[in-house]
Amino acid sequence: MTIEARLFEEHDLNKIKELLVLYEDLGYPTITEDLVNRLKKIYSHEDYYLLLLIKDDVIIGLSGMCKMMFYEKNGEYMRLLAFVINSNYREKGYGTLLLKESEILATQLGCEVITLNSGNREERDNAHSFYKSNGFENKSSGFSKNLE
Repeated sequence: MTIEARLFEEHDLNKIKELLVLYEDLGYPTITEDLVNRLKKIYSHEDYYLLLLIKDDVIIGLSGMCKMMFYEKNGEYMRLLAFVINSNYREKGYGTLLLKESEILATQLGCEVITLNSGNREERDNAHSFYKSNGFENKSSGFSKNLE
């Protein structure tokens, strides 16, 4: 058994079916063409990072992040935008491993803080417990407005 966390590379699009499963598990189902286009665009942006968790050559998790600057003080932080472990691999420590690897990457990139938002829905309660058990604090409320 091998397990590794590494940054997304364009050849990972060859495993688009595994990535589609993760997006489904995340609650954002999509189609192949849209996901390929989205990931290519994200991959080309210098401040975006997609960390993959790979077990025995299968992508079982992803952590999508963006390096950002504080407005309220000097410095940079990492914003966790998408985080998921394949539902068949949950409750086995893989989420904690991927989260720690995300924190290591953020630290290596000079970030002082890692942040995230998670929806206020009952199906997100387990995710909220997971984040709290890994040292995250609920410090703010997120707001959103559709502009279309």
